[in-house]
Amino acid sequence: MNALPKYAGSPVFTFGEPLAVLMPDHPRPLRVHHRLEVAAAGAELNTAVGLARLGVPVAMAGCVGDDAFGELIRRTARGEGIDTTLLDTAPGHPTGIYCKFPSLLADDPQVLYYRGLSPMGQGTWDATAARAAIETRTWAWLHATGITWALHPDTRRQALSLMQAAAHRGIPVSFDINIRLRLAPVDTWRGIAREVAPHVTWWLCGDEEVRLLFDSDDPETVRRRLEEDGFRGEGVIIKRGADGVDGLRGGELVRVAAWPVPRVVDTVGAGDGFNAGWIFGQLAGLSCTDALRLGTLVAAFAVVHPGDHDGYPTFTEAARLWRGQQEVTR
Repeated sequence: MNALPKYAGSPVFTFGEPLAVLMPDHPRPLRVHHRLEVAAAGAELNTAVGLARLGVPVAMAGCVGDDAFGELIRRTARGEGIDTTLLDTAPGHPTGIYCKFPSLLADDPQVLYYRGLSPMGQGTWDATAARAAIETRTWAWLHATGITWALHPDTRRQALSLMQAAAHRGIPVSFDINIRLRLAPVDTWRGIAREVAPHVTWWLCGDEEVRLLFDSDDPETVRRRLEEDGFRGEGVIIKRGADGVDGLRGGELVRVAAWPVPRVVDTVGAGDGFNAGWIFGQLAGLSCTDALRLGTLVAAFAVVHPGDHDGYPTFTEAARLWRGQQEVTR
């Protein structure tokens, strides 16, 4: 396998609601173990962290509350090298929170959300400055998830305007539907899929998600259904967890196995990490197969660590493993 190239191009733009996550510091039920750790999280923030650690300049837009959780998120993002100039603070609103409780009988933890009073959950986020940045600055890529669309109708309108601005300028747009049924019912997510389809370059999703949306996880079927709603992008990526990933670009289907790991600790953040590795691969000029494989590598680092993005690799770590010099053992 060739050496992993470094990226030296324009920055990536992402937007969404960063959250504070509360999680036990020990895999025991909360009823008998009362200590919780707090960290910064959120799908778009996770992907931004993954990109920044791989050496990609990245900026994140969105809004947090004017509280200690919001400051934690800002400090975490800045510490990772993420440009937070467009991450607003809303006085009078709390930062969104979610809680994550591990299950000893399943890989996926139980997740509870408390974000209804957050600025983006209330629809008070104003994306005017973010839209101006897209329209006036040079960006290599824009990445978004459907979570932002599901928070509030006004937030959805702001998010769509950012995506449309990027598409109008010819900026490649990747979109991970990232269905959260605790936020909205399936019909809402189907409406989101229809709304964004004409503006997306790359559609990313999980196999369970596309079965919910389209009653099929066949990449050709998914692409055809998206095209009925106006999709004219480059391709479709279907993430299958331990079964790897499918990438459909034009008429070519590429299947890549999951990167092997010794054991799964926490699956939350794996899909966002995949997105970061795959976007890096696209920007760095890797082949379709290698870009998918790099995505699975970052996802592998994620699942062997607790926390949403704690395990994401630096460029040096990813490059060393890419060359086969070590295994994922931590």
